[in-house]
Amino acid sequence: MADNKQMLKETANAIIRQVAKKTALFVVLAVAGAIVLGLKQGAGQRWWFLPGGILVGAALALINFRWLAMSVERFSVRKDVSPVAAKVVGPVISFLKLSVIFIVLFVMIKWEVLHILGLVAGLSLCFAAIIWEGLAMLARGGGDH
Repeated sequence: MADNKQMLKETANAIIRQVAKKTALFVVLAVAGAIVLGLKQGAGQRWWFLPGGILVGAALALINFRWLAMSVERFSVRKDVSPVAAKVVGPVISFLKLSVIFIVLFVMIKWEVLHILGLVAGLSLCFAAIIWEGLAMLARGGGDH
């Protein structure tokens, strides 16, 4: 049983690392493209506005993905968690985590710190990396479990 838990934890950590690597690849390409586009259009002193939004959006998405993985591990893999904790505490913690991300996004958008489309693009890049990793796992035969 302990070996199975350890194997599941290692698999989850490997998936998180792969999603982070794929997200980083997407972000590097997107930020480079945004910088080139901004410099070409002569964005002036706010050339970082769109690339910064992409970076922050991707970082928030990766943080959220990591939190989600931790929650799933905490309440699904561990059998010593009581059903009440799994049904009550888990959703409350998830709500609080999402609230933190929402507040950060709200402040960034409200104060026009970063470009809203950059934030959305960064969030979407992480989602695309998750889809890519899922498809890669299926291709490797990892979907048999």
